[in-house]
Amino acid sequence: METLRQQLREKFPQAHGLRPQAGPVEAVAMPLTVASFPAGAISEVVPAGAGAGLLLLVAGLLGDPAEVSPHPQLVLVDGADGFDPASFPGNACARLLWVRCRSASSMLKAADWLLRDGNVPVVLLDASGLARRDLVALPASGWWRLKQAAEGSGCRLVVLAPFPLVAAASLRLVLSAELTLGDFDGSRDELLQRLRPVPQRLRQAT
Repeated sequence: METLRQQLREKFPQAHGLRPQAGPVEAVAMPLTVASFPAGAISEVVPAGAGAGLLLLVAGLLGDPAEVSPHPQLVLVDGADGFDPASFPGNACARLLWVRCRSASSMLKAADWLLRDGNVPVVLLDASGLARRDLVALPASGWWRLKQAAEGSGCRLVVLAPFPLVAAASLRLVLSAELTLGDFDGSRDELLQRLRPVPQRLRQAT
């Protein structure tokens, strides 16, 4: 039986992905930056619950630069076309290339094209606004294809998902902030300080 398992691992390595590992975890340092996510790999960020402030992560990564960037430094693949550029400073949006999608399948295709282009250092894939049924219907092979493309190009791919979705992820952060309606009056900097990303340890499946 063990020989058969080994043969299957060698023949179908994509089937032996990453699974959560039990045990205590500690919060990572804030603020999160692009360097917080491994290059040449997929990272996944999921909310701990309602009011987790998932989209605040986009604001944190964009920052509030003093000058307009001559070239985009981040690509946002917006799965549900829900990004609101008017809520960000113009200088921050100058760092962003916004790819608008309206379905889970088109989101995955856009990310695949960008990763294989080889000229994109960071891709944020926002799947948080898509329906669960559409996300679970995506073929697992699509995520593994993105993993291979990220490895080949050295790109950082960060997936914002409403629930743990990407078995091919090398890092998963569970994000919490416990925001309420009353927090809308707070500044973005104050809200960013309340984000608490906790890594979920992942291990190779056996």
